[in-house]
Amino acid sequence: MKTRHTRGQRGLVGADLVHAALLEIERAGLEGFSLRCAARAIGCDVATLSYRFGSKEGLERAVADSLQAEVEAPERRLPWQDRFIALAMAYRAISKRYPNAFALLLRFWTTGPSDLQVAEEWHQMLYDAGLPEEDIPALGFATYAAILGVCSGEIGGLLRKPTTDELENIERQPDLPLTRKLLPIFANLRDEEVFDAAITNIVSGIEAQAAKKRPSKTPS
Repeated sequence: MKTRHTRGQRGLVGADLVHAALLEIERAGLEGFSLRCAARAIGCDVATLSYRFGSKEGLERAVADSLQAEVEAPERRLPWQDRFIALAMAYRAISKRYPNAFALLLRFWTTGPSDLQVAEEWHQMLYDAGLPEEDIPALGFATYAAILGVCSGEIGGLLRKPTTDELENIERQPDLPLTRKLLPIFANLRDEEVFDAAITNIVSGIEAQAAKKRPSKTPS
């Protein structure tokens, strides 16, 4: 997906402003991000950003859409399961590349043209899986949020290996027999295993829901 290059005030290219804002978010984080600090990092005035994006939210929305533009649509000739895996892996790669800005993808209903194009691919994938149209919006949101959630958990530290202190604390709890039994597995669990488990179970869930919705064959 190509990013549209549009020129704003003083001839600055909109895509360049968005990329510079993205780099500033990755440098300093989303907390405290503003048009003023973005302008300072970019080397322009606040009026230029206000003219081009309208507000801080407008700039953040544009940054989020630039991340969506990095998601390459898988070929539709592929099985829908393969397309789902490809899209999920694309978001995982983006989360690792832009861990601070990635949270913006969870903030907006839609961010712009690139986001809508990805949504179209996502909806088509669910349609090809055999879901009726009335089920696609809810399941589309649910599966998309699930993938972004796993990605956020990974970059945020939720999926990291437990520390020695954490393991010892669980060992001391007498009312956690199953969790204590699972501790050796937790201690060696890799992020990839968690992500693969999430994808596998989401795909299985889509398949199961699609199977329930198929009209039953009447005996001849």
